[in-house]
Amino acid sequence: MEFIAAVAIGLNPYAGVLLLAALGAFTTHVPQGELSAIFSGPTMASVAVAFGLALPVDIALGKFVRFAPTVRRVSQFVAPAAAALAAVSVTESDLPSGLVAVASAATAWAVAAMLTGVAARASRSAAWIGLGHIPVLMAAATASACIVPLGLASRGIGYSLAAIAVVTLAWATASAMRHSSIARRAPRRATSLAGRRSNR
Repeated sequence: MEFIAAVAIGLNPYAGVLLLAALGAFTTHVPQGELSAIFSGPTMASVAVAFGLALPVDIALGKFVRFAPTVRRVSQFVAPAAAALAAVSVTESDLPSGLVAVASAATAWAVAAMLTGVAARASRSAAWIGLGHIPVLMAAATASACIVPLGLASRGIGYSLAAIAVVTLAWATASAMRHSSIARRAPRRATSLAGRRSNR
């Protein structure tokens, strides 16, 4: 469950933590990890309320180009910390809790960083007239809200959805890097060809 939670929180920390905390407070489906004694029902409910209030602010401000970069920076800061605490709270692994926390934080940070890059490139796309980040971030928030409950219902579905999200972001990031590399090489090739022609 740690990987599922980390990916969901990386996609949108507010949606991921909201669902995980709410389900932990009001159901018995969330695994109980080392921090389960600290994060009791009322505490989990309070966390759910806090992140639930932050979620619409994140979604609303994230739509505006003026505020979107700041919102994404805050999300990238919140995601690793929230993922580390969430992972230790739900882990059923025999691994040291510190290792689980670090691995989950790194996973959430990587997912959040890739998402920020994809959203930024979509925003700069002329085809989306500067609004390409909106569908990207909305899709990420929706995926985050779906991955947590589905992962609790079926670990197989949860791992599959989390893996698909990571692979999709990684593919989009690698594709963008490849196109950027090609674009940087194009002027050099043009200059080289022009030099050869002038020498002839």
